Amino acid sequence: MPAPARHHTPSIPPSPSDELRELLGSRDQDPFSPEEAIDEQIAQLEAWAWANVRAERIDGLRFWGMRVLAFLGVVGAAVGAGMQQTELAVGSGVLAAFAIVVDTAWPATGDRIARRRAVHDLRELQHSLRLKWDKVRLCHPNPNAPKRVAHALVLLDQIHAKREEIGRYLGEASPTVQQSHD
Repeated sequence: MPAPARHHTPSIPPSPSDELRELLGSRDQDPFSPEEAIDEQIAQLEAWAWANVRAERIDGLRFWGMRVLAFLGVVGAAVGAGMQQTELAVGSGVLAAFAIVVDTAWPATGDRIARRRAVHDLRELQHSLRLKWDKVRLCHPNPNAPKRVAHALVLLDQIHAKREEIGRYLGEASPTVQQSHD
């Protein structure tokens, strides 16, 4: 037999857990759970980390690709000139010049270090979040327990704060991001 419902007197404010219990009274009908919220945040953190890794790889390929093309062009021009092959020397020289012009016109991003730091911080946040959430699940096995939901809300607030911090230092490091000063 369930325990009788606790009635609140208007002069005593309800405790936060009682308020949470009232708010979550209909949790059984809600398909969105703390599990899904945490899993969704972990997936978003992973996507953000992967986007930073991908941008770093593209920058690295561009950086080294242009330099390798320029080097090969210079070597080809030197070999062509040494062998009296004018077409090879001129073509290789044009290739080297083109690679140098493209590399110079395509500015390098100054946020490589910030992106590496962001990837590290995002992965660390993911691992920390998984560990903390596993602890919550062990302490509160009932998926609809008010304390479990309260812990999920605290974790979501921590994620939000860390994401803002990471976004701030990425924005400060990136030369292409303009911040409005209204």
